[in-house]
Amino acid sequence: MTASGRQDLLVEDYGMIDDPRERFQLIVETAAAGAASLAAAERTEANLVPGCVSKVWLALRPQADGTVDVLVESESPALAGIAALFCRVYSGSPPAEILATEPDFIERLGIDRHLTPTRARGLRRLREMLVERVKGHAEASAR
Repeated sequence: MTASGRQDLLVEDYGMIDDPRERFQLIVETAAAGAASLAAAERTEANLVPGCVSKVWLALRPQADGTVDVLVESESPALAGIAALFCRVYSGSPPAEILATEPDFIERLGIDRHLTPTRARGLRRLREMLVERVKGHAEASAR
């Protein structure tokens, strides 16, 4: 399944909950529970997402088939839940697909309405860092 398809499925699954507050609470409570954890060696200064109030780390794990697993971890429960959704959407995708798929699930699920401006800025920085890292990986793989 493509990143876009996984995103649509995610919106379909969580979108069944009509109340936006309940939906956000469920995302925070359940999404992070199924997320893969970063190895201690991946929780480095270089992997910290700048511009986030709480610590958020982003790591990529290239796979032999050319896809990339995306791992994000946060000290904040709310961001950990949202970060887990990023991982569900993007992990297992080739770099070009990650670059082409904007995380519109944030707006489609109304997550953005529950974020402070600082947290929203942090999510934008997470996407920017993901794009930077994926581009770097794609360029290194092409050599």
